[in-house]
Amino acid sequence: MRRVTLILSDLYLPEEAERGAAIPVTRDLPNLEWLLRFAGRPAHIGDWRPWLLAQTVPGLENRSVASISAYQRIAGRDLESAWLATPVALEARLDHVRLPDRGLLRLDESGRERCREEFARVFGPQFELHDGGERAFFLSGLPATGGPGVDPARIIGAEIGPALPRREAGEMRRLWAEIEMWLQAASFNADRARAGKPRVSALWLWGGRRTATPAGLVETNPGHAVFYGGDPMIAALSRLGGGRASGAPKQLADLGPDAPHAVIEFAALTGEPRESLEALDASWLSSVKSALMAGDIREVEVVANDRCFRIGVRAQWRFWRRRQPWLARLGS
Repeated sequence: MRRVTLILSDLYLPEEAERGAAIPVTRDLPNLEWLLRFAGRPAHIGDWRPWLLAQTVPGLENRSVASISAYQRIAGRDLESAWLATPVALEARLDHVRLPDRGLLRLDESGRERCREEFARVFGPQFELHDGGERAFFLSGLPATGGPGVDPARIIGAEIGPALPRREAGEMRRLWAEIEMWLQAASFNADRARAGKPRVSALWLWGGRRTATPAGLVETNPGHAVFYGGDPMIAALSRLGGGRASGAPKQLADLGPDAPHAVIEFAALTGEPRESLEALDASWLSSVKSALMAGDIREVEVVANDRCFRIGVRAQWRFWRRRQPWLARLGS
């Protein structure tokens, strides 16, 4: 039997749900509802990335998320100034700017290459964009500030103002504004618009921070866990263990047979259709439920909304647990 950790990396409840307001009517997800119903008391873990590092690769918790994610993508001391730069499409309202539901963009390889080339002509050599896959670039050359910034997945559908860099991060704020102005006239952005794709409004900078740990090569992960998913840190942890970074498998049966702990990350709100909540419930979560009931899996963890729900074998024996909408349990 193995342990399986499922991370819904962009599933965060709105503030009103966290304050106990009425849960809105939502889609029916019977398998997620079953898993959460029979889970133990949720652990409030905060940001899932440091929690995952402590669970799987002890010793890396003191490094910034950006420097870990940029492993083998940025060389040497430039890791000390690494930031994640996520392409986003913002939406202007009358009195504020929002990150809309589909505002986290994914750029194909040719689009990323053109963006990096144009960026280098305007901002190089001091600042450089490094390829980090379809979800994000890595930015080097910007000194680390006191805080790591906010993961843009946390503010999907919300106003961006409270999540922007603080006033003391003056150099970051200036660079942020200059990048936004450059993007307005960037030729790759004009081509995206002509092709009917949303323009990149900004490169959301986050994940970097000043640490006492010097940058450099990271020691190899001993390989007790295998990682699947498109998040830059998940991909880096896979490389760290000597594996090849790969997206989430289509189903539970596609996991490799050997690893005692499999970590799979899904972008349930912003990813591909096969990662949507409905698709995951019908494929992954139904299989996980069956494997638990058959004893083929020792433990399942569902990570969402800064909480970890653990479900063990014989979970269904807790028959006294009353049914409750899955979204209400996520906010419990």
